[in-house]
Amino acid sequence: MNFNVKISSKINENEWNDNLAQSTFSTVYQTYNWQKLYHEAFGSKPVFITVTNDNGNVVGQLACLIHEKMLWEDANFLSKRIGRVFKLANSLWWYHGPIIHDKNNRNEILSIILSSVDRIAEENKVVNIRGISPPLTDQFPTKTFQKFEYNSEPRLTFIIDLDQNLDDLYNSLKKDTRYYIRKSEKEDFEFEISKHMEGLIKLQDLKIDAKRREGKKPILDRDFYKIHWKIMHNAGFEEVLIAKDKGEIKGTILTLFFNGNMIQHALANSPKKDLVGTFLTWNTIKWAQKMKFRTFDFAGVDPSPKTEKEKGIYFYAAKFGGRKVNQFSYTKILDRKKYYFSLVLKNPRLIVSKYHDIINRKRLEKGVIDK
Repeated sequence: MNFNVKISSKINENEWNDNLAQSTFSTVYQTYNWQKLYHEAFGSKPVFITVTNDNGNVVGQLACLIHEKMLWEDANFLSKRIGRVFKLANSLWWYHGPIIHDKNNRNEILSIILSSVDRIAEENKVVNIRGISPPLTDQFPTKTFQKFEYNSEPRLTFIIDLDQNLDDLYNSLKKDTRYYIRKSEKEDFEFEISKHMEGLIKLQDLKIDAKRREGKKPILDRDFYKIHWKIMHNAGFEEVLIAKDKGEIKGTILTLFFNGNMIQHALANSPKKDLVGTFLTWNTIKWAQKMKFRTFDFAGVDPSPKTEKEKGIYFYAAKFGGRKVNQFSYTKILDRKKYYFSLVLKNPRLIVSKYHDIINRKRLEKGVIDK
């Protein structure tokens, strides 16, 4: 069978999403609307790859974004200026793709899509490519990505099957998780769906507070969340779930959904209320089931957590009884000089760190320091 490929930055929104919905494992990250969000917020360029067969049926799709400005948001003014002028960090990203509808010709269609990505990257002077595989289907063969010079790293997420009985789901949880759910429900927390942007603003405020506690410099971007609300919420692709205590928001979860699949995209809780996160997540899961969603995805964790923060995220997702789902992160560096120069520009401390590594290695070679 012969296949045809079309690459475009402009497509029919409904047609793209309708074709995407033909696959039960497609998620919101491959929708037209998700690409539109980053186009309007950061000027990122959306690119849509469509593969059709001889009959004109869509058999493969990949929506990706070429970022120029977004990745410099946390850099200083001079670094931003240099990086953008010389296009040091033009990156092509995709999430939860490609989506392939023809299982019998899956590998051939995947190769066509990856070849198209290479062409797009070359035409747009892309420095590096990053992709995340879809978690709800069988993973693609690693050798196909190796053929196209990608580095594949294992990722992991936890996904709850919402088609099961709620009592069965509750009983499948660990004893201590059930205990903390019962304990949280004895608190005076109120569970609500945010009807206005108040929930998104509080989500950002709680995240900023968390970064400050970690000693990091937070970035306040109210405009991004306004665009988020306009494009995603108003089109019916997201809800913000909140937990209140005495009328004040103490916990928030931003959920995204498409085609029956819900994703916990972001969450933030007040550190002063230990049980608010458990209360909010459990009530969000119950709400998702009531709304007839099929799956609830915790949006990924590090499969081998090293820091305390990573371990905490892993434990939090694992305790709600979802099944472990393996997926992959794909990366490909096309211009190493520009890529590593951009990393240094964004974080000049890398130069100092690298310098110390070189000095210590030389001292080690001379026997100045213990091995």
